[in-house]
Amino acid sequence: MSKDLCLRLTIHKQTDLWNVLTEHCQRAYTLLSTLEGKQQIAATHIEHSQAQQKEWHDNKLPSVINKFKIRNKVFLHRTKAEKQWSGKFENKWNKSFFIHEVLGNGSYKLRLDDKILAKVVHEDRLKHYHSRSNPEPLIPQIGTHSPLVSPEDIP
Repeated sequence: MSKDLCLRLTIHKQTDLWNVLTEHCQRAYTLLSTLEGKQQIAATHIEHSQAQQKEWHDNKLPSVINKFKIRNKVFLHRTKAEKQWSGKFENKWNKSFFIHEVLGNGSYKLRLDDKILAKVVHEDRLKHYHSRSNPEPLIPQIGTHSPLVSPEDIP
């Protein structure tokens, strides 16, 4: 092979390489120039999607989130007792606690006398404590209701 032919081949290869590089640079430039507009479009789509997701999530939440207030008396559910069959007929609720702090989203800190529980409890594990003001059973007294049959009608 002559020197002239080798020189022409290398120049030809270099010009092909140069053309490929310039095409890649032009493609990169066009992509970068349109990138900002596409980023703005994507940001608006993300904001719209997040707003829809928030609305869907808020609609799923119950209307009353924090149904207990500070100093309310509540029972705490013993979730361990649900999985044990040995204490089948035992009470599933712990002794009464007081709401010490409302943390939001249905979470509470509880207090028993002067001791504050370290763990946070969700309202799903709590129920209101209703103290009995009258521990006697409410049985109606005889003669308090209007009788269907008068005593005179009985033979």
